[in-house]
Amino acid sequence: MKLRRTLLWVTGDDEKKLREAIDHSFADTIVMELEDMCPASHKRKAREFTVEALKNWDFKGKERGVRINGLDTEWGREDLEAILPCVPDVIRLPKCETRDDVIGVDAILTQYELTHGIARNRMELILMIETPLGLMNAYEMARCSKRVTGLGFGAGDFTCALNVDRDLTPGTVQLLYAKQKLVCSANAAGIQAYDTTVVCLPEQLDEMNAFIKADTENIRQMGFSGRSVSIMQQIDIINGIFAPAKSDVARARHIIDGYQKGLEEGLTEIWVDGVYVDPPVIEKAKRTIALADAIIARHGILK
Repeated sequence: MKLRRTLLWVTGDDEKKLREAIDHSFADTIVMELEDMCPASHKRKAREFTVEALKNWDFKGKERGVRINGLDTEWGREDLEAILPCVPDVIRLPKCETRDDVIGVDAILTQYELTHGIARNRMELILMIETPLGLMNAYEMARCSKRVTGLGFGAGDFTCALNVDRDLTPGTVQLLYAKQKLVCSANAAGIQAYDTTVVCLPEQLDEMNAFIKADTENIRQMGFSGRSVSIMQQIDIINGIFAPAKSDVARARHIIDGYQKGLEEGLTEIWVDGVYVDPPVIEKAKRTIALADAIIARHGILK
């Protein structure tokens, strides 16, 4: 289980935001951004600062990620060459569409790891699904490399590909099929799915926070494990929805204990406090406990 409830975008040369994210946020993963959210005129500086931060900054237990530019662009290969010596925890690949896209990057990373004595698959991949073709091929891409541990959805590019404006009203079903297919593809491949972010002006923040809360509650029920986030104030909103409460953890332990007691008594039908308990219920209880343990291990508290 990867603890990636919040994957915070930080533009590669935004030193102030990076420091704030490390010191004052509960983001699970910090993603240094070199692609679309980083203008062309800033890309070289962003890459240089990203390398500096990855090499010398203490991320205080937060996962260290980078979204590189596509290898079909003028910046992508230089991004990869620059960050590999820093051994980031995870690399986000933009606009993945085919199995060959993934296998090509996997081969580069594998060769680097072998050459430099780094454990195989030490550097993981999150594939960004941002086009209809990428969505159709998501399962195949997710299965083609063991270093792929997540699929991320990019709604901005996806709606652009559909030639529609993105709908940011609570309860929208505009991207319902795309999100459900991505979640099913990820889970069928044994990995996680992460939903998209929103951006807004400061005066729109209250409205967008309300949308994020409602939307995140919805995607959690779909089966997403977390989502990208661009706005620091939304981290706690998202984390709270994807984190079990202490009462949930206590309930999970109670269910497991009750089930074990029933087995020891030779019961073939086990009920705990009026709830029928079978192996799927126990599995979900174990996942609740594991998630709580992972949050505490990374952040020191269940938050």
